[in-house]
Parts: sequence; C-alpha cells; structure tokens
Amino acid sequence: MADWNIVEAISDALGSTWNAMVNVLPNIIGAIIVLIIGYIVGRLIGGLVQKILEKTTLDNKMIKNTIIERILKTTNMSFEKLMGKIVAIFFYIIFILAAVDILGIQMLSNFVNQVLLYLPNLIAGIIILVVGLIAIEWITKFIRSTTSEYKVISANLVTTVIRIILIFFVLMMALDQWMIDTSIIYTFMQPLAWGIAAAIAVAFGWGFKDVVADWSKSKAEEWKQTHK
Repeated sequence: MADWNIVEAISDALGSTWNAMVNVLPNIIGAIIVLIIGYIVGRLIGGLVQKILEKTTLDNKMIKNTIIERILKTTNMSFEKLMGKIVAIFFYIIFILAAVDILGIQMLSNFVNQVLLYLPNLIAGIIILVVGLIAIEWITKFIRSTTSEYKVISANLVTTVIRIILIFFVLMMALDQWMIDTSIIYTFMQPLAWGIAAAIAVAFGWGFKDVVADWSKSKAEEWKQTHK
C-alpha cells in the first residue's frame, strides 16, 4: 500500500509538471517567435541606417579629428556601423521586452519595467556624452587657432587644460543622467576646477597683454596720422 502511495505521488507530480509545461509552452513558442522577428527587424533597420549614413558625409564632418573618431579607430569600427548597431540594439530591446511580457513571469516583468524606466536616462546620457565631446573638440579647435594666431604664451597648455575641464563637466552631466551619484566627485573637483579656471584666466591675461599693447599702439599711431 505504501509503495502504491509513492507511485501515485510521483505520478501526480509528473502530471502537474506536464500540465504546467503544456500551459506555458504556447507562451514560450510565442516569445521565441517574437525574438526571431525582433532579430530580423533589428538587423534590417540597423543595416538600412548604416547604408544611409554611408551615402552621406555629414557624420564624417561632425566627428572628424574628434575624440570619438579616435575611439572608433581603436575599435576598427566606422561611425556609420556604430549607429547601425545602436539602432539594431534599440529594436532588439523592444522585442525582448515584448517577449518577456508574453512569458508572463512576474519577477522578470518587474525587472523589465525597471529597465524601461531607466532607458530614457541611458539614452539621454549617451546623447549628452557624444554631443558634448563633439562640441568640446570644436571649442578647443577655435581656442587653439585663436591663441596661435595671437601667439599667446603656453597656448597648447591652456587649450589642453580647458579641454580636460570641459570633458570633466560633460562626463558629470552624463553620469547624472545615468543616476550615478557624483556628489563626492563634485565636492572634491569643483574647488580644483575653479582654481584651474582662475589660473587660465590669468594665463590668458598675461598672454594677451602684448597683443593688447600692440593693438593700442597701432590705434594710437593711426589716430596721430589722422589728426596731423
């Protein structure tokens, strides 16, 4: 009798497991189909974006001689390919979320919802970082050309320091968007940044003193010539 009870218990357990698998199987198949479709759609749209960018030169002009171009060269990846990959990953994420929803696993769904809430911050941080780095390159190029034109003392050093400070602030803005606590970094770095900014201001003032003196002298000579 005891043996029969054991067999019955095992049979019931196997039956319950089988029923659970049968109930879940359509959801699993549906999720797999959604993932396959998502992979195909992501590949197609990502490839399309890459081809469109390859036919234009705007992106090359934007990142030319910037830190982004140098990073891409180290990874042997073009900007067009990177953008295509990002678009493809975006679609992958959308379809993965749909597949998780089909599975109906509560814990996994809660995790996915948290990812969805964080996704806008992640994208905003990436945009700030990319646009900020490109803008910094343009700004430093302008400063370098201006200081070289007027032969400012330690022009390269000043430009490099300004570039580092700007990169720091852009990075902090991106980290804030990514909800990473930067309060400790700000506490230590802000006084240092202000000190460096003051030193740069003094350096610029000292560097341009000869320029201002020459300009004033030339204007004085012009005034004398016109009032003879």
